[in-house]
Amino acid sequence: VLPGSHKSGKIDLQALAEAAGSDRLRGAVPYVCAPGDVVIHNRQLVHGAFANTSKDSRVSFTFGTHRRSSILDVEAGLHNTTAVYDAARILERSRMIGYAIDARRQYFPEETPYCYKPLLGVDDAQVWSPEAKALLRNYNLLDLSI
Repeated sequence: VLPGSHKSGKIDLQALAEAAGSDRLRGAVPYVCAPGDVVIHNRQLVHGAFANTSKDSRVSFTFGTHRRSSILDVEAGLHNTTAVYDAARILERSRMIGYAIDARRQYFPEETPYCYKPLLGVDDAQVWSPEAKALLRNYNLLDLSI
């Protein structure tokens, strides 16, 4: 990661690499992690990973969030087909949150479930079930890639 880079606005990564003479950017520092560790950072932080050259497996999961206002009616596509992230697509993509809330409610019935306001009033409440799980096939095709 390049510490503090999330505060710099849009960064020309190609210029940084050219200045460094490689993709190992000047000032970048590694995350040193043990198996099972979790790292959380600002999504705007310059970050990356090099090839795993060990015999051990490496798995990474990326989770990101955007304010609704920052993606509404934006046209984007990188890992998926270019699409406009209109209100209907954002709502469909947000349904996963409702399923997660209900799955937790079922597992921890003594807790008060979280109220996710954007889904209030949606006619078909998200109920976690085997049928709901089947609906998740290819859900990643709705991912936001901007």
